[in-house]
Amino acid sequence: MESDRRRMFRCALVELDTLDISVTTNGSSHVAQLPIGYDDETGLRYSLFVATDMVAGYGRDTKELIFCVLRADPESGEVDEIWDGLVTRLVVTERQHRAAIMGAVAQMVRALIDDVKPRVVVMNTHTANLPQKALVKYHYIASIFHAEGYVAGPSDVWHGLHTWMMERRA
Repeated sequence: MESDRRRMFRCALVELDTLDISVTTNGSSHVAQLPIGYDDETGLRYSLFVATDMVAGYGRDTKELIFCVLRADPESGEVDEIWDGLVTRLVVTERQHRAAIMGAVAQMVRALIDDVKPRVVVMNTHTANLPQKALVKYHYIASIFHAEGYVAGPSDVWHGLHTWMMERRA
């Protein structure tokens, strides 16, 4: 069954040279969403969701960055959020597809930085007690902020959740 599962997800990103990323906003939240593929057997559609929003108690200058994969069922209209990389690996089994998706996340983060120009950004793991291998993508995203002129790095671990802080250099 696992080999059948690998053939079902069709990645829409591997054949694209450039991505057309647009950011939408309601004034406080800023969202970039990008279709990444579909399951040709079940009809499920997958997209990336990368967003910033205000952090309660910290004012308009501090944003939280979140990212996940959305799984949509066009028949029922249901949408599930996939926050755990282990679950994503069950859907996106090919390494080159996961690399293409991470590249798209990077471009979406850059688009949000360009559009929102946040002064301070906080990013947290959604799952507690992740192994070091699972934290690589968070370090990579923090490095994007660093390359864009932010001081960026991890903070203390709290109840197994990891946090990164990014602050724009003056």
